[in-house]
Amino acid sequence: MELYLMQVLKMSKKAVVMTRIVSTIMSMLLIAVLFAPSVLAAGTVLLTLSTATQTVSPGDIVSFKVQCDNFDYIDEFGPVRLSYDETVFDFVSVIPSETLSGYMFDSNSNNSGIIDVHAVFNEVEDDETGLVTTPYHSDSPIVIFEVQLRVKPNTNGDTTVQLTSAGSFTGRTSNFTTYVGDPLIITINEGVSSDATLSSLSLEGITLTPAFNPLEYEYSANVARDVQDVIVVATTSNLNATYTVDGDTNLENGENIVSIHVLAQDGISWHEYRIFVNRQENYIPEGSGFVDANGVTYTFMNFPTGYDLPDGFNQTTRNINGYTVPVFAKDGIVSVLVYVYNGVDAPAFYFYNPNTHIAMPYSNERSYFAVGRVLTAAEVPENVKIPTGYNPGSVIIEGTEMMGYVNKYGSFIKYFNDDTGASGFYYYDFVAQRFYNYLSVDKTAEGVYMLLFYIFLSTTVIESIFIVIIAYVTRRLITNRNNPRPKRV
Repeated sequence: MELYLMQVLKMSKKAVVMTRIVSTIMSMLLIAVLFAPSVLAAGTVLLTLSTATQTVSPGDIVSFKVQCDNFDYIDEFGPVRLSYDETVFDFVSVIPSETLSGYMFDSNSNNSGIIDVHAVFNEVEDDETGLVTTPYHSDSPIVIFEVQLRVKPNTNGDTTVQLTSAGSFTGRTSNFTTYVGDPLIITINEGVSSDATLSSLSLEGITLTPAFNPLEYEYSANVARDVQDVIVVATTSNLNATYTVDGDTNLENGENIVSIHVLAQDGISWHEYRIFVNRQENYIPEGSGFVDANGVTYTFMNFPTGYDLPDGFNQTTRNINGYTVPVFAKDGIVSVLVYVYNGVDAPAFYFYNPNTHIAMPYSNERSYFAVGRVLTAAEVPENVKIPTGYNPGSVIIEGTEMMGYVNKYGSFIKYFNDDTGASGFYYYDFVAQRFYNYLSVDKTAEGVYMLLFYIFLSTTVIESIFIVIIAYVTRRLITNRNNPRPKRV
């Protein structure tokens, strides 16, 4: 009995030890769970392949859409690999999904029958709000990209296009296990194609609305007034289809219709795509204008139908106050001619200096040019003296009589304001046929110097006369002393 009790006691001690060991392990596991770094939860992504039709003809462009069954804030995915028979298809393009506009796509294909597509989310911080964009999220299926292949001529039968790898999908909340769906069996029929659709359509440098879809046949676009022709860039879905373009030249103000007529290889099936091109009524961006140095607000207006501008000014564009606007400019002159409205006077041409922000009305009778400056004739202020020797008069300049001031030598000066904010007299060089700054000479000092000169000259002459008289008298006295006259007896 005693031996039995001792054995029971030993077993109890072992049980206690085992309990403590198990308890310690469980505690350590609990601590590890509570304090260990968080481990990303696992998710799944299924990629499938689809196309509008699985029966095609030689020359057809076939679009294959790669669809993801969910997209849970994925930062990066791929490379997703699509495989095809390079003896049947030619690679055309990879089109990223517009839904995933914040992702940078990279694709690799060399017509070897394999296309790899990889994408990375491009995080952007808003400068104003400081908010950072987040990756796209969707619980429903979305198309992540599209692959276009063209069926080669003289091919027929069945061929397979499939996704062979989904690569890796990584997100901020999950790591994903990827799967790919079943391959597609594409049947190529021999014979003549009846496909009269386009696989791509655009106007060079112009945005179409909505985005192109082969099964959408009407679009709209806006162009500036100076656009008279548009360039249509189109690709037929079938290599043997043809298309013609009408209405793409000599656009009128307002709405124009550019039509693209597509004729299938069979010569029977056809479709017409139409682009409604709105040519703006004016050249001027909405809201464009500027405030001059005096605080006056000017609004850009369309040029009038008829105008008389100075020689050498040609139409171009300048960026003024953040707007690209039409102006007239001349080499060597900073100011440009703009047609604007100041809210009070009638719209008119003004010289505008973008450096000094000075705006001066243009007048064929009052506007002239100096070296690098625009001059506007002005009245002489009361506190400004007319240069000495000049009197009111006129001369003929460029066939027109101009009033100003003329001196006895025929020199001509006139008072102007210029586009730098300065004012003053300018003299006209009849040889160079150009105005230059007139520098008035102050002759007060010269008069003083002349007066002093005459005073000193007169003093010198008088002193000289006195010296001559004193010398003469002294000489006579000496002579008389040395040679006294004999006295008469």
